[in-house]
Amino acid sequence: MDAASTHLIAGQGGEDRRVLWAHSCELPDPHRWLGPNELLMTVGLCIPADEAGQIELVQRLAQAGLAGMTIGDDQMAPKLSPAMLGEANQLDFPIMITRGVPFASIGRIVAAANSNSQTQQILTLSRLYQAVLEPQQKREDFMLKLGRVFHVDLSALDVSTGATLLPGGFHPTHQEAKDLELAQQAPTLGRHRRIGSLRGGRVSIWQIATRRQTVLLVDERQGSMLDSFTLVHLSRAVAVEADRRAGAVLASAARGSQILTDAYNGDVNVSRLEQDAAELGLQIEGLVVIVTPPETATLLTESLSFASIPHASAVRKGYLITLISASDLEAARSVLTFHETRAGISPVFAQIGEVREAALQAQWAYESVGNGHQEIINYEDATFSISPRTESEATEVVERVLGPLRGGTGAGAPLIETLCVYLDEDRNWMATANALGIHRQTLAYRLTRIEQLTGRSVKSTRDLAEFWVARIALKQE
Repeated sequence: MDAASTHLIAGQGGEDRRVLWAHSCELPDPHRWLGPNELLMTVGLCIPADEAGQIELVQRLAQAGLAGMTIGDDQMAPKLSPAMLGEANQLDFPIMITRGVPFASIGRIVAAANSNSQTQQILTLSRLYQAVLEPQQKREDFMLKLGRVFHVDLSALDVSTGATLLPGGFHPTHQEAKDLELAQQAPTLGRHRRIGSLRGGRVSIWQIATRRQTVLLVDERQGSMLDSFTLVHLSRAVAVEADRRAGAVLASAARGSQILTDAYNGDVNVSRLEQDAAELGLQIEGLVVIVTPPETATLLTESLSFASIPHASAVRKGYLITLISASDLEAARSVLTFHETRAGISPVFAQIGEVREAALQAQWAYESVGNGHQEIINYEDATFSISPRTESEATEVVERVLGPLRGGTGAGAPLIETLCVYLDEDRNWMATANALGIHRQTLAYRLTRIEQLTGRSVKSTRDLAEFWVARIALKQE
């Protein structure tokens, strides 16, 4: 249009791109503030002066799906490098120059041309909120319905666990989910913004305003009806559902923790526990126990919850003990593998009152794996373990080796704790003293007392082996 006084200087291959909106922005990283099919208008303050920065700017704007960029000819922009214009040509990303026409006029031209599109936006938003209010039969229904409204494929990932919180039409690969989990993309919660892309820029990654760090993955197909305006509404609808679902599954996990604790301690009659477990979704006719390190408690509990795997988990005797249905074991194995977690798995059992014995079997399998190995071992496949196989055997080992430290008044508790930390820290004096919050001289005194009371030396390989077996058995009493 002559009235626009704008001409193309690069990216001729993108002349057929749709322009739904025109917006002025001088902030760094303008791709974070504009969305698909929007025209960036700038006097050049957001354009880097160096060649590498200019190339990266074009790449990021193209990946974000912007329609193009027009630069006001006000002598404020840095010199545009041939490499920048060449990159625009390569990506078919239009770069234009506007002379003597206010950006407000460009914006009005675009708005007038798209008046019908704005009406279409209102109708699309109406369909969006209608889909939000419809009842869901399956977990993935919510995102599939929203995807159909905008002609896109969607999913929402919980960043800290890498789990798909809201599954939909887009299915991230194992490695894509892992990369998002490890990247911990954006620590600032409560904001909506584009933070990256996958698969060569085809899939956009949006941080959404949730209580937990969550990303919305948007795979746009041909005929997509998303722009920055409708995307704000979409992300808000997804954020509300993500918060609702996260709250519901974590509440269920807390209930499961109490069920596991009661079953392990034998505090509630079996029929009541089976009823509670069934309401949680556990199939009582076939159960297994998984044992993992205690430091995995939050990560694995949340990951299993977001993966919709019914479970009951609690830390007992220095292990995370997780009760699941045998039918869900393969799905749980996938979660364990994803997080590279060392684990022991019990045989299948049918009475929830057998949880404690099953936990001992899973622990025996777990201890058959050497420290530092990220393996998942079934009880039936564990060929060797220094862990006692039964609770009575564990009690016997502890009494024989550590009995002299216990005493009748409980005064030996600091000595037992010191020995356990000393072994856990691979006999590193500095690490042990720091973990206990004591001076090295105090540590030396305690280790001497341990040797005196037990008749065993912390320097003897034979005696250390007995101490270590007793340390493991202590968890199983």
